[in-house]
Amino acid sequence: MRAPLQTALAAWRQARGVAEGANPRRTGLAYHRAVNHLQFYVSLLRVGPRPKGEVRDELRAACHALSVLGRESVPTVVAAGATHYVAIHARIALAAAHLADPAHGEASRVASALAGPALERFDPDGVGGVPPRERIAGAADVRMLLAGVVAGRPPGRGAAGEPWLVTDDASAGFRAAYRDRRLFRRAVLPSCAGLDPAAEALRLGTESVGLHTALAREIPAHAAERERARGELRLLARRLGRTVPPVG
Repeated sequence: MRAPLQTALAAWRQARGVAEGANPRRTGLAYHRAVNHLQFYVSLLRVGPRPKGEVRDELRAACHALSVLGRESVPTVVAAGATHYVAIHARIALAAAHLADPAHGEASRVASALAGPALERFDPDGVGGVPPRERIAGAADVRMLLAGVVAGRPPGRGAAGEPWLVTDDASAGFRAAYRDRRLFRRAVLPSCAGLDPAAEALRLGTESVGLHTALAREIPAHAAERERARGELRLLARRLGRTVPPVG
């Protein structure tokens, strides 16, 4: 099962190398390939024959890696002018980050989630494990990333089809992996179900600040990230013509 992961990490490493050449089109294409490979690995874990309990940590680690890769890929896809894939990559990253987040996007669960174990780090250049705080912060940052995409390129729905509410549940079978990949491309958080684009963007931005605020409450050194997120929310609300919602 790890062979697809090694293929994905090799593609990711290659994308980073291509990015050093400053060719936007080639870089965007290389990152798109890497996202496809890593997402396929995630889907194989979600729908494969191994018991869910056996793959749980591996899947969460892979999902976190996919969210990190997605955050890297979105700017490269923008620079390449591949506008169709901007929202797709952002929504893939959103789904992956949410599935990896030990707090499940809920600020009230951050404190208890921080006591959880670190996961294996799937990154071609990374070292050490991935602690809960990093996964929670990643879920917060991806929310703000997609909020900006939706605000800048409404409706930002991703791939065509009915929105998919992100869930741990997945169908079984090899062909199901391909169906699962398509679902990620039009992912919507349960908290954003039924919202119009502007409302979804504002909800995502608000949740991002909420998670960073909860992290800063437990980890004082995270205060700078909280303030950065607050500033991004103010800018987002201004772009949308909305009032900045209060965040505890």
